[in-house]
Amino acid sequence: MLANQAEFDKQRKEGFEMFRSLSSPENLLKDKRIVGKWKSEKDLETFFREIVELDLQSLIERLQSKNDLNAYTVLCAYTQKMLDSQTRLNCVTEVIREAFETAEGHDEMWYNSDEKPALYGVPFSVKCNFDMKGYHTTIGFLKKLAEAKKEVDCPFVAHLRNLGGVTKYSFILNFMYTSFQIPFVLTNVPQGFISYISSNPLYGTTRNPWALDCTPGGSSGGEAALVADGGAPFGTGSDLGGSLRIPAAFCGLVTLKPTQNRFHVSYNYGGLPGRGRLGLSYGFYTKSVKEQVFLLELIIGSPEYRKLEPMSSPAPLRMNSIKERKEKFRIGWYDDDGFNPPVPSNRRAVLETVNKLDEAGCEIVRFQMEDIDPNFSPFYVASLLFKNVLPDDGKFILDLYKNEPEDPYMAKFSMMLRLNDWAIVRWIFTPIIRIFSKRAALIARSRNGNLAELRRIQEETDIYRLKFIEYWKSLEIDALICPSFCTPAIPHKYPPQLANTVFSTGLFNLLDFPAGIVPAGHVTADDVANLNDEKIFPINDYLLKKQRDACANSEAMPNAVQIVGLPNEEETVLEVMRIVESFHGQMSKPVHVGDKVQFSLY
Repeated sequence: MLANQAEFDKQRKEGFEMFRSLSSPENLLKDKRIVGKWKSEKDLETFFREIVELDLQSLIERLQSKNDLNAYTVLCAYTQKMLDSQTRLNCVTEVIREAFETAEGHDEMWYNSDEKPALYGVPFSVKCNFDMKGYHTTIGFLKKLAEAKKEVDCPFVAHLRNLGGVTKYSFILNFMYTSFQIPFVLTNVPQGFISYISSNPLYGTTRNPWALDCTPGGSSGGEAALVADGGAPFGTGSDLGGSLRIPAAFCGLVTLKPTQNRFHVSYNYGGLPGRGRLGLSYGFYTKSVKEQVFLLELIIGSPEYRKLEPMSSPAPLRMNSIKERKEKFRIGWYDDDGFNPPVPSNRRAVLETVNKLDEAGCEIVRFQMEDIDPNFSPFYVASLLFKNVLPDDGKFILDLYKNEPEDPYMAKFSMMLRLNDWAIVRWIFTPIIRIFSKRAALIARSRNGNLAELRRIQEETDIYRLKFIEYWKSLEIDALICPSFCTPAIPHKYPPQLANTVFSTGLFNLLDFPAGIVPAGHVTADDVANLNDEKIFPINDYLLKKQRDACANSEAMPNAVQIVGLPNEEETVLEVMRIVESFHGQMSKPVHVGDKVQFSLY
């Protein structure tokens, strides 16, 4: 246990300094663990930059080749880039001290082998909600430092130790070790996972690589910021209300939220223990759909993974069966979910994507949320979502925040949560709030109150899921295109004030449908100008005004669309994602000149 935050901060700083020293070109010129012979620091620095510019597939090919790259060299290259990203973005919470020792051991075992493991030598980042032996899972709370460091006591850990592997993580990460990858950093999350701003008193605020005054999203925001900035080849994350998808959309990355049990993970803080009917999913951040498929194929349905995690589906990812289909896809779409309209940029991304799909020969069908069932209006469904998010009416979250320093961005949100716990306050203020914002009033009154109401809400959620599927089947669609989110990336102060926007992603956790994000260009000057056109984006609610204000300087930020499928139809979603990516191309890469961002293609 740690005595206080000062001791923790000291250890954390020492870890970063150790990584800086171990990866410094100055200290590596004559190091035999680095491939090649180098005459100057500048030459080695250039070589490191060339390594981190490789896409994932090219990096793997070179690691697999004999007498080319090795694990130690690649780790040094990415550590240098990670440290650069950390200086500007504050996306990393801790370094994994054993990473260099692990890389050296992997090289001794595999560098000269003709049969290397599939992902030998590939470093990757880890969202810090995954339990890890020898480290705390703090989720941004100081009190968690007083707890014992995590211990992984599953049989798989002992098995890997006997094999000489170095295992440090929850089941997903343990599985990645069997592929001989090297986790090297943990990344930042929101305090308590109750907003999509990755900020907390323990580690500070993570910045978006596209605009430092904006959030990368959350809760997997540290991961997305690091991967988008080139500081890791890919990243890991979880999604309970959009925690994979929002950061992907904000940072210009690709991700997929699978159906919950298609890819199950234990031993981590997933968001809300004892949550309601929300599907909790796990996945990856990549720069292309091809990379996404490659990683998912290694884990979904894998017999080796199911030995670790029996709750995962045995069905493997069968992309070939989708690619072999001859008929064109029938695609549904909507650009407004009926509860919270997206800003013009995000609506445009949907319309342009649908038009391109139509031109490519796909059959296009309008999907109307209001037509699903008259008893389930979008506003009523939104109330189901928010009641499922806090099934205990916020008591668990309030206990977490008790006697705890609060993140300044979250102070208003947690205060409202505490006030909303008082019935008299709700009785007085909810009608007043409704005058200015019916969306805010809906969130304020989204309480279960008692066990009977909680049971009813869960029953209603189950009924709605069936109604949604019936409507989907009546349209005979294969997939659905809809807004990635209600906004592009926004300044740090806004996410806690715009909880209403989470409906656009949280809906598909409520339904437990697979949903992916694909970049779709950038926000344009016209998009920003259209924010002030009442005919295009009418402001009839205080929260919509906040939404407009949040996007006032969003020009050039990444744009994206969301692709959704029926439960367990990840293959269809990924194939439609691939088609959509072929229209828009991969997202350009942020290149920094001071605090400004220029564009560079991957």
